[in-house]
Amino acid sequence: MAKISVERTIGKTKKAVLGGLIGYNTETMGKQKYKRFAISLREGDKIVGGIVGEVWTTVLFIQLFWMEQKLRGKDYGTRLIKAIEGRGKKVWGDAIICGHDEFSGAGLLPRVRL
Repeated sequence: MAKISVERTIGKTKKAVLGGLIGYNTETMGKQKYKRFAISLREGDKIVGGIVGEVWTTVLFIQLFWMEQKLRGKDYGTRLIKAIEGRGKKVWGDAIICGHDEFSGAGLLPRVRL
């Protein structure tokens, strides 16, 4: 009998879930275009912000988006969104889905042209 287990680290579970999902999707939809990538915002060698996403079929999913507080309100967020949008379109993404929580993402997306 299967049991539910709360994990302290996500690596093994994430890999298993992703592998299972990709396997299921390939089985039901055939081989699909899938690519992950990240775009960073840097001050010298230090990463001070960035955005992580993936293109699956024809959709760009933005998974993670963050930058240091001191850089907010200076157009870097818009530039990061436009950069990942451009990269996504190069890999066949023609739509964007962006999930965010109400606290950290509140008010951002209405200001950014997607």
